[in-house]
Amino acid sequence: YRGSGLVNFAQGAVGTLSAYVAFVELKSDRGWATLPAAVVGVLAAVVVSLLFQMIVLRSLRRAAAIVRVISTTGLLGLVGAVTAKRYGSATQEVDKFLPQRVFDLGGVKVQEERLYLVAISILITLALWAWTRYTRIGLAINASAENERAVQTLGWSPDRLAALTWGLGGGLAGLAAVLVAPLTGLSTVTFTLVVTVAGLGAALLGGFHSSPMTFVGGLVIGLCESLATRYKGDIEQLFNQSLISGLPRATAFLAILIVLVVRGRGLPLRSHVSDRLPKLGSGRINVPGIVVALGIFLFVLFTFANESWARASYVSLTAGVMILSIVVVTGFAGQLSLGQWALGGIGALIAGKFVHGGMTPELAIVLGVVLTIPVGLLFALPALRTRGVNLAVVTLSMGYAVSEVVFANANYLGPPIDGGTKIGLIKLFGIEVDASGHPHRWAIVCLVALVLVGLMVANLRRSRTGRRLIAVRTNERAAASLGISVFSVKLYAFGVASGIAAVAGILVAFTSRNIQYGQFNVFASINSVGFAVIGGLGYVLAGLFAAPNAIGGLGTRIIEDVFHLKNQWDIILGSIIVLIILIVQQDGIAATATEHARPLLLKLRLAGKRPRAAELPIVATEPVSPQTLSISGLTVRFGGVTAVDDVSFEVQPGEVVGLIGPNGAGKTTVIDAVTGFVKPTGGRLELGGAVVNTWNAGRRARSGLRRSFQSLELFEDLTVEANIRAGSGSATRASWLTDLVWPQADPLTSEAVAAMREFDLADDLDKLPTELPYGRRRLVGIARAVASGPSVLMLDEPAAGLDETETRELSGLIRRLADEWRMGVLLVEHDVGMVMATCDRVVVIDFGRVIASGTPREVRESPAVRAAYLGEEANDESEVTA
Repeated sequence: YRGSGLVNFAQGAVGTLSAYVAFVELKSDRGWATLPAAVVGVLAAVVVSLLFQMIVLRSLRRAAAIVRVISTTGLLGLVGAVTAKRYGSATQEVDKFLPQRVFDLGGVKVQEERLYLVAISILITLALWAWTRYTRIGLAINASAENERAVQTLGWSPDRLAALTWGLGGGLAGLAAVLVAPLTGLSTVTFTLVVTVAGLGAALLGGFHSSPMTFVGGLVIGLCESLATRYKGDIEQLFNQSLISGLPRATAFLAILIVLVVRGRGLPLRSHVSDRLPKLGSGRINVPGIVVALGIFLFVLFTFANESWARASYVSLTAGVMILSIVVVTGFAGQLSLGQWALGGIGALIAGKFVHGGMTPELAIVLGVVLTIPVGLLFALPALRTRGVNLAVVTLSMGYAVSEVVFANANYLGPPIDGGTKIGLIKLFGIEVDASGHPHRWAIVCLVALVLVGLMVANLRRSRTGRRLIAVRTNERAAASLGISVFSVKLYAFGVASGIAAVAGILVAFTSRNIQYGQFNVFASINSVGFAVIGGLGYVLAGLFAAPNAIGGLGTRIIEDVFHLKNQWDIILGSIIVLIILIVQQDGIAATATEHARPLLLKLRLAGKRPRAAELPIVATEPVSPQTLSISGLTVRFGGVTAVDDVSFEVQPGEVVGLIGPNGAGKTTVIDAVTGFVKPTGGRLELGGAVVNTWNAGRRARSGLRRSFQSLELFEDLTVEANIRAGSGSATRASWLTDLVWPQADPLTSEAVAAMREFDLADDLDKLPTELPYGRRRLVGIARAVASGPSVLMLDEPAAGLDETETRELSGLIRRLADEWRMGVLLVEHDVGMVMATCDRVVVIDFGRVIASGTPREVRESPAVRAAYLGEEANDESEVTA
C-alpha cells in the first residue's frame, strides 16, 4: 500500500499459492527439502505479483482507484481457483520445521517455534522500517504512491518502483504463508481468508504506513484471539450456552473498530482529495426497453431453458439484486462496503426464522428486509468517522465477524441435524414457487424482485436524495458546506443498501428448504463488488450486465454446457474476463452500452431538457435574512503549532470584510474554524446572536453560514444546475422514502434562479463543471454557495486564476451581493488591489494574529501591514497597493 496506494485483496491468495507450491508441489510430491521448497514457493508469489503489476495495474494506471482495487479481487479469484484446481480444496496438514521445545516462563508455557516467528517478524519489520526511512529508493517508493509525475521529474521510473513494491509485497505474503502453514494447515478457502483478514487488520492498525505499528497491530490481533480462545469456555459456562462460536475473530474485529473510531474524523481534512469514482448513469427509465427485455427473457426462459438453465437464471438475477445494493452504497454514496452478503445473510436468517415459526412467507420476507436495515446502520457507523480503504477493511472485518459469530452458531440457526434453518416448501400468494421443484417459477420471483429494486434505485438516482448521495460521494467537505448532513446521507445509503442486500439474501436462502449460511461469506461480498465495477458501478444497468458472471449463474452454464469445462474453470475464466473488462472498459459495461445508445437516449430526453437562459423566470434580487457573524478570541492549534491566535472581528449584513495576510498566516484556517471544518481550541463564534461553537458544519450552513473553497471542490459528477440545486434544495424527512418510489422534480428556488442570472450561468446548466473554463467554474462555486440566500458568505480566494477583466467582474458581483442582497461577505484574497477596491473593512493577520484592522485606507497606511508583506524596510505605499 505504501508503494502503490492500493490494498491488494489477493495478498492472502498469493501467499496460499506460495505455501501449496512449497509444501505440496515440491516437498510432498517431489521430495524437496524444506528450505529450497520454501524459497521457490516465495519466489512463486513474487512472480505472480510482478506479472499482475505489469499486465494489469500498468494498464489501469489512470483508472479510478476503486477499479484498481477491484482488479485485485480478479487476481484473488484467479489465484484461488487455480490453486484449488491444482491441489484440491481439502485441508492438508503441514509438518513443522521450526524447533518445538516448550519453555516454562513463570508458569506461562511458550513454544520455541513461536519465539522464532516473533524474532523473524521483528527482523523483517526493522529491515522494512530502515529501508523505507533511510534509503533513497525507499523514500522514492513512498513518494511515488503520492505523486508519480513528481517522482518522474527526479529521474525515477514509477513502473520500476511499482514492480519492486509488488514483488516485495508478494514475497512477504509468500514468506508469511510459509511460516504460518504448519500452525494452521493448508486450505484454499480458510487459509486465504485468515491471512487476508488478519493481515489487513494488522495493516489497518498500523495506518497502512508504519511497519513497526503494523507489527504491533499483528501482536494485538494475535493476543486478542489467543485470550478469547483461552477464556471462551469460561464465557460460555457463564451464560450456560454456546453463545459465541467465533469469539476469537470477533475480539480482533472489535480491536480494529475501536482504533478506527478513536483515530477517525467526521469530515476529511483540507488536504484530503477524494478518489475519482467511475462514471454515473442518469437513472432515466426507458419503459419500452424494459418491456421488450422482459418479453425476450420470459420467452427464452419458458421456451428454451431447461431446469438447469432456469436455476442459473435465478442465480444471476439474485446476483443482480445484490449488485444494485452495491450501486447504491458505493456507486451513488461512495462508501466502499465489503460486507453486503453478510447483511444478506442476516435478512435470510430473520425471514427464515419467521417462516420456521409459522409466519407466512410474504410477511416474513418483508420483516426480514425491514429488520435488516438497523443492522445495516450498524455497518454504517464506521463510515461516519472513516472512509476509503479503512472503511473497506472494517466492513470486510464486520462481515467476517458476522460469519464467524452468527452464521457458524447452531444456537442461532437451528438444530444442527437440519443443517440450517428449516423453512420447507415456499408458497407466495398461494402459488408454489419452490426453487427445487419449480425453478422457472422461482426465476420469475427473482426477475420481479430485480425489476422492482432496479426501478427503485433508478428513482433514487434521479431524485433530490440521490443528488445528496452523489454530493457526498464526490466531496464530503463541499456537501457539508451546503448544509447536507453527511452523517445522515451515509446512514441512509447503508440503510437502503442493506434492505436491498436482504432481498438478495432471502432470494438465495429460499432456494433451499433448509437455509445454508456458508454462502454468505466474505469472498461473496468481495466478488459482488467486483461484478458491480465491471457492470458499471454508477449505473442501474450494472445489475443486468454483471449478473451473468455470478458463480453458478448463466456464465457458469455457458462454460460448463457449451464449452464443457468444469472443476473451477468457471471461476478461472470468470476472473480472467473480469480483468480484461476492467482493462478495456474501466467505467464498466453499462457505460459503453449507454454511450453507443446515445442517439436514442437524446431522443428520449427531448421532453425533459433543462431550461435554457431565456426560459428561466425573471426573479428580483433576493434579500437575505440579516445576521451578524461575530468572532471573538478565535484560537486554533494543531498539536504544538498555533495557526490562529486570538482573532476577533465582525461581519455585518450588507458589509464586505476583507481578510488578508501573507501565505500561511491562517486565513483559510479562520474560515475552516468558523464554518465547522476545524475545531477551535478557544474563542466564541456567534451567528445572529446564537453561539455556534458546538454546531457541526451542516447545521451552520443551514443556519445561513455558507462558504466557497480555494480549490473549487465542485461536484464533478453533477451538472452545473445540479450543483446549484444541491446548494439550494432541502430534502424533507418524507422525501427520503418517497424519492424511492416517486421522485419529485423540486423546482428551483427563487434564490437559486437569481444566483444563476446574477452569475450568468443559465447557458451552462446542462454542462458538467469539467466542461467549463476555469473562470466559469469559479463562478459556479460561488453561485452554489449563494443559491440558498445565506446571511453570511465566506469566499476563499475567489479570484485565484482569473484575469484582470474577470477579477473586476467578480468584484462587482461581490459588491452587489452586499449592497442589493444585503448579504454579509468575508473575502479572503491574495489580490490586495481587489480587496482594497471591494471591501468596506479589512482585517490583516500574520502568524495567526490580527496586526491591523480598519478601512482599506487605514490598513494600507499601517506600518505593521507593510512590514508583514514587504519587510521592515518597505516604505512605498504603492508597493503595498500592488
